[in-house]
Amino acid sequence: MKWMWGEALLGYALDEFDKENGRTDYTKFLCDYCDWAKVDPSVDQSDTAAPGLITYAMYKRTQNPEYERLTKKVLDYIKIECFNGKYKRECVMSRGKSQKKEKRKFAKTDSIRSRFLATVILAMLAITTVVGSLSLYEVDNYVQEQSNSMMKIVCDNEAERINNSLLNMEKSVIIMERYLKDFFKSEADVIDKEVQSKAIENADKMFVDVAKHTSTAGAVSFYFRLDPAISDNKAGLFYSKLNGGDELVSVEPTDLYLYDKNDTEHVGWFWEPYEKKEPVWMKPYHNQNNDILMISYVIPMYCGEMFIGVVGMDFDYMALVNQVNEITIYENGFARLELDGAVLSDGASSDANSAVSSREYKHISKDLVNGMELALFVSYDDIRQTRYDIGWQIVCTVVIFSVVFIAIATFVVKKISDPLKNLTDAAAKLSVGDYNVEIKESNAYEIKLLNTAFENMVVCLKEHEENLRLSANRDSMTGLRNTTSYAKWVSRFDKELENSPFDFGVAVFDLNNLKQTNDTYGHAVGNKLIITVAKLISEIFKRSPVFRIGGDEFLVVLQNNDLENYGELSELLISNCRNTFADENKQVPIEVAIGFARYQPYSDTSFVDVFKRADDAMYENKRKMKIKM
Repeated sequence: MKWMWGEALLGYALDEFDKENGRTDYTKFLCDYCDWAKVDPSVDQSDTAAPGLITYAMYKRTQNPEYERLTKKVLDYIKIECFNGKYKRECVMSRGKSQKKEKRKFAKTDSIRSRFLATVILAMLAITTVVGSLSLYEVDNYVQEQSNSMMKIVCDNEAERINNSLLNMEKSVIIMERYLKDFFKSEADVIDKEVQSKAIENADKMFVDVAKHTSTAGAVSFYFRLDPAISDNKAGLFYSKLNGGDELVSVEPTDLYLYDKNDTEHVGWFWEPYEKKEPVWMKPYHNQNNDILMISYVIPMYCGEMFIGVVGMDFDYMALVNQVNEITIYENGFARLELDGAVLSDGASSDANSAVSSREYKHISKDLVNGMELALFVSYDDIRQTRYDIGWQIVCTVVIFSVVFIAIATFVVKKISDPLKNLTDAAAKLSVGDYNVEIKESNAYEIKLLNTAFENMVVCLKEHEENLRLSANRDSMTGLRNTTSYAKWVSRFDKELENSPFDFGVAVFDLNNLKQTNDTYGHAVGNKLIITVAKLISEIFKRSPVFRIGGDEFLVVLQNNDLENYGELSELLISNCRNTFADENKQVPIEVAIGFARYQPYSDTSFVDVFKRADDAMYENKRKMKIKM
């Protein structure tokens, strides 16, 4: 029997039992079982003995008669088949709540791929359905908002275009009215025949110029008529474009008393503003004087309370209607003029009119300066067609994207799942430092185990690298930088010095009487002496790098404040050494020889030159200390 397989079966059996009994501490019994299985000569050494081993394990574990039921449950999960002396093993992976822990499980070679692919496809279909539905909903809202916005923009722009024409008429008439009023400065001027004649004579030429410069294309006539009560029945002037011509021709003014005041088609342009006593935009009417359907803008003129007459301009109503009929929006949209809810002009067909009445059209309107309204109509079918077009584009795009995504997912999942097992085995070996791995194509390992193995590998390699770095660059006894770090530092320092010289100094410290201390008190005390000196130097020169470059020799590179204050710092070190003992019980004194040298840019070519001078100074100091003793 292959023991790893037997142990896996036993572990699975005990795990199944613990799920029902709330226990998880089966590790000790697993070891007991392995010992029993290996020494008991009665145990069958073939794979077919596995069920017996499991049964025995459950009995020893629990002393519970229920073990047979649990064993059967395990055997339902595990199947062992004998074929040509080799064994095909299959284990159905448990999907219970116990998957909170990291466990190794054996699966079918294609289970990861098929399940993952099924999950991806289902997720993609779900996302596609949700996104598609939301997209169609948003498209519907978007189309509605866009149609409203488009209708408003078109209606506003077209109404502004028409209003500009009408306002140009108003502006021209206002200019005429102001020009004429300058002649009638008093009521006496109003009834003065000479003033009236002068006003008419001067207005004649001026009005023609104003009319020619009026940018309104539909203007067909202009006029100035005096009140017949203060003048002749035909007093005034009248210019008109006859027979559709482009030139303004002087026409004999209409005799106001020939027609009834209510006769709008002949004299309504005079009496309506007279009665309203304010500027008037007249409703469309057929003017019998020049046989044109028109609208008029007329201003009544007053001098104080006295009525002088009217000045006005006529506009070809059909020119306005043609402007409205040229307005288009969507495929079947149209515009029309309305007044007080009544339709004045209509660019729609009879079918469209019936549809409007049945509310199959959306509409918007804008007021015009002459009291009319510009109404814009759009068919709901046109709006829905736009929504359908965009919706179909979205559906086709989503379907194509889904098909492509599923095809790519199938390819990627196959590529990932094929080598998954062997990659996980390799990662597990790497995580414990075993680099002798062989990657082969295979399918059977849990994805989580692969992630865990790689995480362990990263942690292991990081810890290993950090330990190597520390051991390579730090002195294990004192924690100071060691000779390896010193050599790297000197090399880097020389390059910086070569590129741009700068001020620095080197201090060398040598511990006296170390050998004598080792011989007298032992190496343990000698090590304490070294550690104490290293600590004192590091504390005093805490802003500078400190190196242990020999058994009892230390070096400090000084710059900035530590360099400028070296004298005070060295005296403080000597004082602290005198007042400190490496071992209080044995009263071991501390004596340090010190040497110092400062960089001379004209004579020192490298860091070593400065170090040699400092080292020589240290040995000279050491010699003097021995003479004193």
